[in-house]
Amino acid sequence: MDKATIIGLISAFGIVIGAAYHQTHGNLMAFYSTEGVLLVVVGAIFATMISMPMNNFKEIFRITKKCLFYKEASLPALIQTLVEFATIARKDGLLALEGQVESIDDPFLAKGLRMVIDGTDHHEVEMNLRLELAAMAERHAAGKKMFATMGNYGPAYGLMATIIGQVVMFQNMGGDISAIGAGLSVALLGTLYGSVMANIVCSPFADKLGLRASQEAMLKELQLHGILGIAQGDSPTALKQKLVGFVDGRGAARIEVGK
Repeated sequence: MDKATIIGLISAFGIVIGAAYHQTHGNLMAFYSTEGVLLVVVGAIFATMISMPMNNFKEIFRITKKCLFYKEASLPALIQTLVEFATIARKDGLLALEGQVESIDDPFLAKGLRMVIDGTDHHEVEMNLRLELAAMAERHAAGKKMFATMGNYGPAYGLMATIIGQVVMFQNMGGDISAIGAGLSVALLGTLYGSVMANIVCSPFADKLGLRASQEAMLKELQLHGILGIAQGDSPTALKQKLVGFVDGRGAARIEVGK
């Protein structure tokens, strides 16, 4: 679970709801409009669907889950694992890693090590894995773009709601006062919904996905260098010195010297 995202969402919505509750003395339904929800939230979602292929849009739930539930990998632990693999390969040969590969959960790392074990040239291993990294970067960019696009359309549909509400108000000037109130309500709540959608959900999610993409790219790059080091027969010490540059000072301190 991504605690920062969960806590941030709850707190951000809590501040808005708390202010609305306080100002209306508990009458939160004053801030609900079916027309506003349909026009702004649903409208922005469908506009986003128009802007991208259906296969990309269908990934919205998986991408949202990645924002809310994400377990960060420990780079120092990964470096230790790669150094252990290098030790085994140096001592017993590459074929000795076959048993280790079966226990690896990461498909990228497992694929690279299997290619090395099969005797694939390290240049071909690197080319193959970098192609996979490029495809991964495209998928991440598409996920970020989805929420960024939705964040742009939310306020735009909020403006549409405002215009529609104002038209209703002008049409009932000097007539039914309740119709004027209903029009004003849609106008204001549409703007509110668009702002909340963009600034609490969509834009922060897009930023978080961009961060996650950078973190995963760093992780895969570390794995790639570790795989290539094992393929080229680097000593465990040399491989560790190469990989330790991927972590900060505190992370480097956690890596045991000499293993």
